[in-house]
Amino acid sequence: MKAIIMAGGAGKRLRPLTCTMPKPMVPLLNKPVIEYCVELLVRHGLTDIGVTLHYLPNAIRNHLKDGEKWDAKISYSIEDTPLGTAGSVRKAAGAAKEPVLVISGDAMTDIDLTAAIRTHTQSGAKATLLLKKVPSPTEYGVVLTDKDGIVTRFIEKPAPSEVFSDLANTGIYIFEPEILSMIPDYMPYDFSNDLFPRLLNEGIRIFTTEASGYWSDIGDIEQYAATQADMLDGKCAFETTAKSDGQGIFIEESARIGKRAVITAPCYIGANVEIADNAYFGGYSVACSGVRIGKNSSVKRCILLPEVRVREGAELRGAVLCERVQVEDGASIFEKAAIGAESVLEKHCTVAPRVYIWPNKRLEHDRKYTENLMWEAEAGKQAVRNPEAGYVDFDLTPESAARIGASFAALRTLPAELGVASDGVQQSVMLKYALTAGMVSQGVDVQDMGLCAPSAFAYAVRMLGLDGGIYIRRGETGKYEAELLLLDAMGASLSAGEHRKFRQQYELGAQRPVTASRLGVVQRYMGAERGYEASLRRMARFDGRAGIAMVIAGDTALYDAVARVLLPYGVGVKLITERAQEPLLRAMAHAGAQLGFLAGENGALPSAVFGEHAMNEEECIALLAIAAAEDGRRTLVLPASLPEAYCSAVLARGAHVTRVPDAPARWQHACFEADAYLPELFEPEAMVVRFAALANDGRLEKLIAALPAVRRAEAEVGCTWREVGRVLRSLVETERDERVELIDGVHVNDDDGWVLVRPNKNFTACRVIAGSFKEEYAEELSLIYEQKLRSIIAEGRVEK
Repeated sequence: MKAIIMAGGAGKRLRPLTCTMPKPMVPLLNKPVIEYCVELLVRHGLTDIGVTLHYLPNAIRNHLKDGEKWDAKISYSIEDTPLGTAGSVRKAAGAAKEPVLVISGDAMTDIDLTAAIRTHTQSGAKATLLLKKVPSPTEYGVVLTDKDGIVTRFIEKPAPSEVFSDLANTGIYIFEPEILSMIPDYMPYDFSNDLFPRLLNEGIRIFTTEASGYWSDIGDIEQYAATQADMLDGKCAFETTAKSDGQGIFIEESARIGKRAVITAPCYIGANVEIADNAYFGGYSVACSGVRIGKNSSVKRCILLPEVRVREGAELRGAVLCERVQVEDGASIFEKAAIGAESVLEKHCTVAPRVYIWPNKRLEHDRKYTENLMWEAEAGKQAVRNPEAGYVDFDLTPESAARIGASFAALRTLPAELGVASDGVQQSVMLKYALTAGMVSQGVDVQDMGLCAPSAFAYAVRMLGLDGGIYIRRGETGKYEAELLLLDAMGASLSAGEHRKFRQQYELGAQRPVTASRLGVVQRYMGAERGYEASLRRMARFDGRAGIAMVIAGDTALYDAVARVLLPYGVGVKLITERAQEPLLRAMAHAGAQLGFLAGENGALPSAVFGEHAMNEEECIALLAIAAAEDGRRTLVLPASLPEAYCSAVLARGAHVTRVPDAPARWQHACFEADAYLPELFEPEAMVVRFAALANDGRLEKLIAALPAVRRAEAEVGCTWREVGRVLRSLVETERDERVELIDGVHVNDDDGWVLVRPNKNFTACRVIAGSFKEEYAEELSLIYEQKLRSIIAEGRVEK
């Protein structure tokens, strides 16, 4: 007997799952449903199998191949145009001379096919239908029979008033060859609507057999989840390579589960799944192959398809996530939601219950999605994500790193030479080699500087006269995050224009083909750290032995560089690993240290403590700028957000001040253009060494005493990126022209203070930064402008 699996349907009711895979390939407990179907057929001796295909046919053909894995012979029949259920089977069966068993490839069942075939043979029937009792007949095709089991009537998805039977058509049929020959060739023809009514009209008896065992038609998302719950509950027999603990927890080989992770039964964990410490993986949850679940995340009653990434602190409740979905830190997805393949949920965004997100969407962080999302414009993302930052196991892969390296190099005119270096973390080193391969493929030579600090790398790019470089370091938050710093020939971050050109080059994939003779050459340069430390020693300017000590908190690389420079001068340098204010103060007291530095995030300037005076980043910048002015610097370039009082203090020392946007790249470029680059304003190592020199000669205490007292207050008002431009324009229109400066936002000067209003980093809110000599007035200014913004935003939404 030949078996034919019907696998051509599009599965529209299962979207967004079936947007990227045919319905029979949808996985149940980490295995495509059609594979269970093949196993069932083989188990009952049916090894000659034909498969009808139409929607995304290659996905099924590439998975099942020729059937050798199951000791079966599998052939395929592809419909160029839909032929209906009967028409597709007729095409696949050809001129069949033996009985044919037809089975749906998108249903899960363990029905005894051997018993059904025996019944068909013994009855002498020409056609036999397998029926199954169901609790809700309105969802299925119902079959009415007489007392001998002969079909008398078919009702397709009956209304409640038409439910005359609870026997549903399972889509499993056994036909003799003469029945198949009644189906017309190469034209749409359906079993329920065409063939069966014709058989009844012509008096050909259709036999039925009521099947025992499990059967589930996976019609929609809810039934898809329910079927897997039934399998975990043991209601259906199935084959699996996973090992069970006997309590309902199934785990495949190579899965890695943290010692402090919580796993509750019943659940299924596929191959190469990683569940981190303190993660919760709840009952009736399924993680297919390659899924990663981060620390402090919670997954309850969810289906996670292959390669899904659930980052730290995310919460998933009763949802289905398609292949390669990424859920970033703190995001939430609720009951009966479904997320299409390759979609990204950014940090702290929320998907409400029963919301479907179609594939390849990027959902904005801090935003709630309450309606189905099919088109990119509805996602609300304001810009293409920069390719040089992301997760190494998702978007910033070695393949994309090689493309970044090639795109970055392709913008250079040959001959050209670039630098690469990393922070030494294993994933950073991996990406460095991928970047290097991309660069040399474009005919550009590469200086590999190995492991060094970002400041040392930038200094080496500048001093060696390179055409730019890329530094690779671990990302800000996640274990798998990485970030690439793209630098120009001055060792500064790319300007907005240069970065735009790079991104266009990356997106277009336009690269310069070179012959073997023109490939770039890779050389090792190990002098970056030594050269940079020599420049720091020149900055130190200690006369004789120093009498001070310092503590550095939370940055081993910063400590290493500073210690090698300052220890020879007699400066005591101690490291503590905790990055927090209280441990720093305790360590300073214990060591008798005058200076303390709390490391900033990912290369940012540290905050400083001198004696009992704690200094934030703005105060540090102000002190260093004032000191530079006192040392004779006539031009200083400072960020627009620096309080007016600090700028006035610099002006009072005879220096000219140019104010520029805070963005590090723009600030740095403005400094180089004005020949006013101060390393201590950008490089943590230089800042620490400069503070040590100022403290040693007694100037730092005087500078702090003379620093104007400035009080700050901040607020944030939520708005979408689409509203930002209108909000800031409306704010400018409400202010007098003489009070407003448009530098890095809207800067409003007041008689007793100032206010800066600008979008936050992610364009999800407007930040209000108010400053004054009086703390109460700073808070009052902040409140006034917060209320102004809320009013402007509300008025705009009413107008819409």
